Order: sequence, then structure tokens, then C-alpha cells
Amino acid sequence: MSGHVFHPGHDEWHGQTVVVFTSGARTVVGRWDSVAAGEVRMMDVAVHDSGHPPTLPADHPAAPADGAPEAREQWVARLKKYGIPVEHRTFALPEAEVDRIERLRDA
Repeated sequence: MSGHVFHPGHDEWHGQTVVVFTSGARTVVGRWDSVAAGEVRMMDVAVHDSGHPPTLPADHPAAPADGAPEAREQWVARLKKYGIPVEHRTFALPEAEVDRIERLRDA
């Protein structure tokens, strides 16, 4: 339901699991909380940084088989299939870095 806000006082993304594509190397997946003071605030987040290996244990289902860095698209597909390996319970990034947002289920 577009434009419907479940919690009054919050934006339409509040509580949804999203993929935040930044203008830099980071991609963030987690539960959207709010935008305040120029920051996007999220909960239960995993972060992909292009060119850096994931920090998951090798036996985690979302870890790449060969331990090599994954392309962002592969990483998002893995999280969509196996779930988010939470690296940060709370996370904030500058709103100015946000390029686009998609619901994880649509990514």
C-alpha cells in the first residue's frame, strides 16, 4: 500500500527491510528506522563495502564459498535468500550519501 504509514510520525520506509545504495562503495541492508538530523538511522544492519571481504564466518550460509569479495548484486541476493547476518544493531549514515533505496524483497 503506497504512501501508507503504519506508525504515525514516521516515513513510509519505517520498519521495512531495505537495501540502501550509497553514492560510495557501501551498500547497507537492514530495517529502516528514520531520517533525523541529516542521518538515515537503521536497525539490524549488514554492510557491504566494495573490494573488502565480508566479515562473516566461513560456515555462515550467506558467506561466499571461496571467501573472496562478492559483487554487490551477489551479496544482496545472498542476504535476500538466507537473511541478514546482523553486523550492527543500530547504524547511521549521512542522508547525503544515499543514492537510492529498495525493499529487500524487490532487490
